[in-house]
Amino acid sequence: MTMRGMENGFSPMRTGAQPQDYPPGAAEKTTHFQRIAWLLFCGVSLQLTFLNPSIILLPGERTNLFSGLLCAISLAATICIARKGDLVRSRGEAAIYLSLVGLVLLSGLVSSAPLTNSLRGLVLLASGLGGFWGARVLLAAEARQRYFLRLALLMLAGFLLVGLVSYLLSGKITTAMDPKYHSLATKTMLLWFAPLTLLWGSTAKKIMGAVLIGLSYLLFSLTELRSAMLLPLILGLLAVFIGRLRVRYFLLILLASSAVLFYFIRHLPYYKMGMEYEPAYYRVENIAFSWHVALKHPLLGIGLLTPREEFLKDYEIKYPYVTREEFSKSLGAIKVADNMLLTFMVGVGIPFVLIYCLSLIKLMKVLVGAIYTQTETTTIPPLALFLPLVSALLSFFIYDILLHPQVCWFFHLLLGLIPWRRQ
Repeated sequence: MTMRGMENGFSPMRTGAQPQDYPPGAAEKTTHFQRIAWLLFCGVSLQLTFLNPSIILLPGERTNLFSGLLCAISLAATICIARKGDLVRSRGEAAIYLSLVGLVLLSGLVSSAPLTNSLRGLVLLASGLGGFWGARVLLAAEARQRYFLRLALLMLAGFLLVGLVSYLLSGKITTAMDPKYHSLATKTMLLWFAPLTLLWGSTAKKIMGAVLIGLSYLLFSLTELRSAMLLPLILGLLAVFIGRLRVRYFLLILLASSAVLFYFIRHLPYYKMGMEYEPAYYRVENIAFSWHVALKHPLLGIGLLTPREEFLKDYEIKYPYVTREEFSKSLGAIKVADNMLLTFMVGVGIPFVLIYCLSLIKLMKVLVGAIYTQTETTTIPPLALFLPLVSALLSFFIYDILLHPQVCWFFHLLLGLIPWRRQ
């Protein structure tokens, strides 16, 4: 990264604070609080990786309130130990934070189900800000990044081991951890920043990184998720396109994965290839339907989990492979749009989508610039952040992935690791 950390993991050069700024005894207390915040940050990352332990705090609520509460505790600890310039680096950033938080909170409060929608919104904010600000504050120094990198490698390895053993014992990889295939696959690819970083190391590290990515791909083949099998190959093509992976290496990767891909296609249920398959018609029809709903509630939306069947009354089905009755039944069962941007547009409003997307574009632009311009050796190379983030962004178009705190946390954590240099 652009700033070297001190031994305790925090750099006074970056924030302008100096040791003599503290009264006698304050520095020791500050270090104690920093350790607590660090342990909380790592502990929450562990819980979100395996989703264990898991406790139902409010029966009947679909939102993962327990993980959300842990994220909120970690976020509070991060805020308590943050110094000036850690969280908010400009007035423009402050305006963005206030706008996004305000829109989420207001949307929940004015919706037809304020409790449910507000809880979902609070978990979204806690996991997003907890990961983003946690990375900015607690992972600002390269020493802390190295510690977290090793933890991420252990988490990914343990995650893969649990999944594969679970499949051997029960026939399902989700028996002992994340129950949703989409969030499991996206979270895995976000954790790839760790094995990807190893590819810049020694031969032994390169082999370890390749093995972890290969085992991940094997795990994906057991999920029946077409996107999980194709996204890694798309990321490889992207690395070739930006000049960071030679074509012959990509062809070797493609050759190595072809056997797994062949097995996956052979065992994929036939009905999943049809245009009448529910996820296919549901996602396509939701493009027009979500715009129809958003035009009726453009500013604050209807809430992230508000039922949408009532908006079918004056809506005409566009997709030729689905009837109104089928789409209505799917709306009642799935609740959201299976597309993150559409879900935000309908649930929180058009202003939120515009502000959030422009913020993401700005951050990704900085990251792409770092890939081409950064020459110094860094703990986590920019490309190791870029590829997992792109995989998550592509997942936005096929699932409401950020509504899962385990994905939202790691996605924004990687955004918070984007190299930043004070102008």
